[in-house]
Amino acid sequence: MTRRLRLAPAVAALALLVLAGALSACTPGNAAVEHARGQIGTRYTYGGSTPKSGFDCSGLTSWAWGQAGVTIPRTSSGQFDWTDRISRSQLQPGDLVFYSSSGPGGRVSHVALYAGDGTIIHARNSSMPVREDRLDSYWTSNLVGYGRIPASAMPRSG
Repeated sequence: MTRRLRLAPAVAALALLVLAGALSACTPGNAAVEHARGQIGTRYTYGGSTPKSGFDCSGLTSWAWGQAGVTIPRTSSGQFDWTDRISRSQLQPGDLVFYSSSGPGGRVSHVALYAGDGTIIHARNSSMPVREDRLDSYWTSNLVGYGRIPASAMPRSG
């Protein structure tokens, strides 16, 4: 019986650590990534914003964030204007990565969802479905910047 009493605090501490890890993984950004990841293979459709219709780039990001309980602007340029600027070193799952067909100084024309571990999920163009790519392998010469969903838009916990 003494042995059980000594183990109980250790087991309780381990359970709390596991629970804390599970809760930290359940952020809105991680939820948005998992919803987007579930759409890999869905067809590209210009103006599309649902799994049934297909997705364009900003339709995918706005849908994925909507599934996570956060409403964001519908267009890539609207998302760029609305998000808080961050640096590459600050990227977390759910952050947005913005590109321009005119190069880094141009108007935003494409958005991808940062999925963590140096990857993005995006609806690239009509010749391919939603896919996951390496951040460094996709259109790096046209990168405009990175954005984070404002804290004021996040769901209230509690």
